[in-house]
Amino acid sequence: MKIISVIDRFKPSRRKSTTLAGKHWVSMGAATILLAGVMAWPLGAKTLSVHIGKPYERVIKDSSFPVEDKTTIYPGDPNDPKDPARPGSTWISSPTLIEFDDPVYGFQLPPTVFGAVTYVSQKVSTLTTSPMTETLPFAEALDRLVVTQSNLKSRGWKLEPLEKNDWFNLDSVPERERLRAKLFDQAVGIDLYVPGKYSLLLLIKCYASCDKQDQSTAKYLIDISVGRDRSGA
Repeated sequence: MKIISVIDRFKPSRRKSTTLAGKHWVSMGAATILLAGVMAWPLGAKTLSVHIGKPYERVIKDSSFPVEDKTTIYPGDPNDPKDPARPGSTWISSPTLIEFDDPVYGFQLPPTVFGAVTYVSQKVSTLTTSPMTETLPFAEALDRLVVTQSNLKSRGWKLEPLEKNDWFNLDSVPERERLRAKLFDQAVGIDLYVPGKYSLLLLIKCYASCDKQDQSTAKYLIDISVGRDRSGA
């Protein structure tokens, strides 16, 4: 488990860690993350079906989410057939089910109101989202983190072979308290990948009332980012 500095949730910028420079974006994918009893899915939540490399037109066709209405389109040069209009980013701000629809490594997340999909050459380049609709107290956020990690592991996502990169170990009270203390200073995340295909960052951070370091008022948020694997594996 690596400790990293807080990341702007929707920036497709790269994180730093000397070994990871230039590698990751916050991301996501199609097995089901079950959170029975934790939250009810909002009525009318739309589904956004994506995976890295998926054509924009296919995202529109496979999703009930209003992709076209929520996507920034760059006009291109109307006088240059080699410079057509192209999608830039699709933004999520209403309850949405994210489905990472890879047939092997895919997963579905609980509803979220946080997220962005970016495109390069008319294809999905990065996905940034969260398995949450709101910030949560520490214990509830950790329950969500455990379920999310378990499901990614069950779908075949592997730890990248990086120094101090290990699964979240939250089985004991001391481990949870150590993580709580770290989160008052910085976000903590792990790097997962599907060799030759995808790279994923699963991260938890203190998001509200962090400066007070008051355990009774602090709220937490989980980020997930997915991009293309650049490990060379």
